[in-house]
Amino acid sequence: MSFTASALVLAFVAIALLALGLAGLLRQVSLLTQQLDGGVAAPHPGAGARTTRELVGFRVPGDLAAELVDPAAPHTLLAFVSPGCSSCSLTLRALAADPQVADGSVALTLVSAGSCEPGLRDAEGSLRLRCLPQGRTVMDRLAVPATPYLALLDASGTLRAALLPEEDTDLGGWLRQVGTTLQQAAARPSTREDRPS
Repeated sequence: MSFTASALVLAFVAIALLALGLAGLLRQVSLLTQQLDGGVAAPHPGAGARTTRELVGFRVPGDLAAELVDPAAPHTLLAFVSPGCSSCSLTLRALAADPQVADGSVALTLVSAGSCEPGLRDAEGSLRLRCLPQGRTVMDRLAVPATPYLALLDASGTLRAALLPEEDTDLGGWLRQVGTTLQQAAARPSTREDRPS
């Protein structure tokens, strides 16, 4: 194969990859726009549409809590990820480097849209690490707008905070801020009994 033919084939492959990346980006922007505008966020069948922001303060249903919450840790950080997502890899590496996650005071549960292997490799070093593969239905039930996405649950399975991290997000600072807020709220018991369906 000549140099020109090789360059042409590589150019077509690069264009195809860019088109796929753009399609994924447009999908995520569309989902975020719908959530910010109060649109439908793929609720669980039979439930009214809720955004994750509306779910903060609600208890995760028992069937999900058993899969997601680490009973030995005071807080469990859910990281919703997708295989092949570069920003998911960066987020997981930053979380694994955080002292609270590394020492196990905050458990880390990955909910992967596909296989767990890439996420487990990226989060290696976390003391309390679990992964739920093929978690698209969990993402839909919890109104996850895009990946990566973080949600912090307390030991009872109550959603306490959520974050759509960006490249420059200080994840350690966010965890410390949320932890301080949770410590202040620990003296006040939650009175909200509504549960997402």
